[in-house]
Amino acid sequence: MASKKKFNVQSLNNQKVFLYIVLAGLIGFLAFYMFVYQKLQEKTQALHSENVNLRTRVEELKEVYDNMDGYKLMIDAMDKDIHEKLSIFPADAREEDALVTAVDTLNKAYVRYTTINIGAKEDVYEIPEETVKTAGLADYDDKILVQKRTVAYVNDTDYINLKTIVETVLAYGGVKKINNIIYSKNDGEGDSYLTGTIEVTDFIAEGTGAEYTAPDLKDYEAGLYDLFGIVKNPNR
Repeated sequence: MASKKKFNVQSLNNQKVFLYIVLAGLIGFLAFYMFVYQKLQEKTQALHSENVNLRTRVEELKEVYDNMDGYKLMIDAMDKDIHEKLSIFPADAREEDALVTAVDTLNKAYVRYTTINIGAKEDVYEIPEETVKTAGLADYDDKILVQKRTVAYVNDTDYINLKTIVETVLAYGGVKKINNIIYSKNDGEGDSYLTGTIEVTDFIAEGTGAEYTAPDLKDYEAGLYDLFGIVKNPNR
């Protein structure tokens, strides 16, 4: 008759201990994965993204460095162009400047002014001080403000002399612009006699470092010109 095996309590206890050890190891591995490995993986991905961005930035800087000479030439050309464009604008436009325009036309045309209406200054464009300083342009530290002022010259003349007046104003270049020309024929004074208004706008720029220069009005102040009467040019 076969003998019965005795139940080994010690063996069962050893198995339980082994199982506990395995479970503890598994829990420890999961904890390591969640709190250590996963964090390291996130940091690795972040570093990889940063490296990609840095690599892109390095390539951009290398391109800038390789083309530095060309960029310097472009910057110098743009700097010169900005200075040239701003240098034509006077620092201010005053009443005497409006009179100079009238006197200049009297030197070249037959015209009698009945009214000279000088308007107020209007802002056209402003470059903030911060933008000017960021650009790093030499000679410019403050904001640059471009303004305009329109003068309406109401006068009597004829067609040929009106063309001369227009040519005289246009000869000033970009600092003056003809806004409007409105004339009508005066039938009571002959077929060529015109009465009307020519509007001239002066442009100025503040903040360029330029100083206002008063025009020469000695002849006008001495009474050699009558803006409100037909004056013949003695040199014609």
